[in-house]
Amino acid sequence: MKNLIAFYDSPTSFRTQLEDVPALTANDLRSNEVLIKVSVAGSNPKDLKHPLPAYFNNKLNQGDDCAGTIAAVGAKVRNFRPGDRVAGFHHMDMPFGTYAEYTICPAQTVFHIPDSLSDEEAATIPLTAFTAAVGLYRNLQLPTPWDRSDEHAPGEQKIPLVVNAASTAVGSFAIKLAKMNRRIGPIIATAGASADFVRKELGADVVLDYRSPNIEDELKAALKGLTLNHVFDAANSLASIKYLTAVLKPGKGRYTCTMAVAPSIYDPDGNAEKLLQKTGLWYEHIWVGDVFGTRLVRTGTNMDQIAATDKAEGVLFGSIVSKMFEMGLENGSLSGHPFEVVKGGLDGVDAALRKLGGGNRGNAKFVTRIADTVGIAA
Repeated sequence: MKNLIAFYDSPTSFRTQLEDVPALTANDLRSNEVLIKVSVAGSNPKDLKHPLPAYFNNKLNQGDDCAGTIAAVGAKVRNFRPGDRVAGFHHMDMPFGTYAEYTICPAQTVFHIPDSLSDEEAATIPLTAFTAAVGLYRNLQLPTPWDRSDEHAPGEQKIPLVVNAASTAVGSFAIKLAKMNRRIGPIIATAGASADFVRKELGADVVLDYRSPNIEDELKAALKGLTLNHVFDAANSLASIKYLTAVLKPGKGRYTCTMAVAPSIYDPDGNAEKLLQKTGLWYEHIWVGDVFGTRLVRTGTNMDQIAATDKAEGVLFGSIVSKMFEMGLENGSLSGHPFEVVKGGLDGVDAALRKLGGGNRGNAKFVTRIADTVGIAA
């Protein structure tokens, strides 16, 4: 089968390589895994970052999002069978990624998709939606869609939420999931050029321009005297940390973000973490790997000095959220993200990833039809 690997020849020389490898079969599955024939693979910024020598320094198939059909299931898998249409989240930085004709995913990060949903739209969902779910529910501890919302008394304060960089895929799913429980609101979002998308398509209650020199005051005004305890930062920077933590309730507020706050190649002095420590607020970077039952814990100053450790109930959380995704997609309360189809199938992924790294790409996600690759039959 065709398999695309991504790696760096040097710290600044990124490239991909399409190779022929033995086709995956049921014999390659662990008991809790499923084999998926990939129709469409989705791309994410981490596909370009994780192979960096200063990060994980790996050379493998970086694809993690996919839509397709189940080809085989492991011995302990009960909820899927061959032929089912699904979307899946591959175990990041492990073999058998989604830039290939077949991929392997843990059963708890796979979910059925309805006939009304295209494979292209479905492939935009897994990684970013799971990231949003971990941030909202495990980190911010907001009410889930299955928590009761009918006990909200008239006049009782709802639960305000601020989502920074709301037009990003992760920010968008944070809003979509938050709106599934009516106790959460108002949802105050920040965006730039994509403000209309956030307002009209996502339905945020208030949309502010994060570029405003008065953004802190505008956030406070939008709250209209409500106490804010929850901030979801989908594109954290030193600037966003400052204006977002300034509106959180001292001593009680919770702040979560998508970019690492510990020292990294982007922030070698750990200025973000130092700033957050001074606030006295609860904070944590979102590690979407929670749903695989592990998280990565820094043991040194370089990304290659990171060890995997267990984090409680991650697999169970992934299983429950997957079912929530299924039901939301079926009843229309959840949808995918805008997308752009990569030209040339797997041969076009290299250029797409470079665009991801270059910025100024709009808010659409890149998706790749595997059958568009030369040498692969539909």
